Amino acid sequence: MKKIVAVSTLALLLAGCNPGDQGAEDATKTEDATKEKTDDNVAQEDKKTDAEVAKEKEAEEADAKAAADKKAAEEKAAEDKAAADKKAAEEKAAADKKAADDKATEDKATEDKKDDGKTTSSQDPEPDKKSEPESETPDVDKSDTKADLGLNELVVVNKKYSLPIDYKPSDLVVPDISFSYSGVLEQSYMRAPAAKQIEKMFAAAKADGVTLNAVSGFRSGQRQTVLYNNYVARDGKAAADQYSARPGHSEHQTGLVFDISAPSVGNGLTAELGNTKEGKWIANNAAKYGFIVRYDKGFQARTGYTYEPWHIRYVGVGPATQIKNNGQTLEEYMKVGH
Repeated sequence: MKKIVAVSTLALLLAGCNPGDQGAEDATKTEDATKEKTDDNVAQEDKKTDAEVAKEKEAEEADAKAAADKKAAEEKAAEDKAAADKKAAEEKAAADKKAADDKATEDKATEDKKDDGKTTSSQDPEPDKKSEPESETPDVDKSDTKADLGLNELVVVNKKYSLPIDYKPSDLVVPDISFSYSGVLEQSYMRAPAAKQIEKMFAAAKADGVTLNAVSGFRSGQRQTVLYNNYVARDGKAAADQYSARPGHSEHQTGLVFDISAPSVGNGLTAELGNTKEGKWIANNAAKYGFIVRYDKGFQARTGYTYEPWHIRYVGVGPATQIKNNGQTLEEYMKVGH
């Protein structure tokens, strides 16, 4: 045995190799193979980790985007709510201001009321209270017939002919004229064709040195109900029927009427207006612009209402001229009853 080992060793020595070196080399090769295998495993593990990291990063980005979207939505909702709250507050403030302005107008009218009972600028001012009945006896048809709206500006509305209580013209506008009050109220409106003509009438009056103020135009059926009931409570039905129309029977609801007055009588709705230069100007010139003094002096038996020099009704220039020249009422011109 020893001889065989010696020979092997001798052979190795003759080959230029040290037995110890051979062992070391074999060990090195083994380590290198193991290292290569380990590096491959690490590379595979690193590759797997990168994929997982990318996936996790994508998930984080999605979560961040969702959070940002949610925050943006919350901020948008907060902005919308703030805008809605601001708008509601502005609308309420505007409504409160309008109510305050209307009340201030009415309060001023009350303060400005004179001892003779004339009422200055106010919403739907009351006509003078009649101290005694008119000498004329109204010949009034008590039947109720629907007014013919197809007649347009010649529609007859009186104690016989009525409008639906909820009727409201579709072409109401505020004429560009001087009013006896500030602000825009329901009574500031008039139908467009009539409004155009009353603007011309007021301009002509001003050119003649006559100052007119508009007091009350369109009036709804609901508002007329309130006024009529108040007059009945104040003066009694018989007296109220001489100067106030029953609900649905007021010409104001047609949108073709304006009550007008002048500073000389405190902008009041008073028969005294007829004796002033302003009242006389209205009587002499209104027809040129298509208006008639609807309830003229001495016409109560033919209209059913007492003298109202302030109440002008639009019928068109041709009819107004004929009615004035012939001393007629609208009922007589249209050949209908009252």
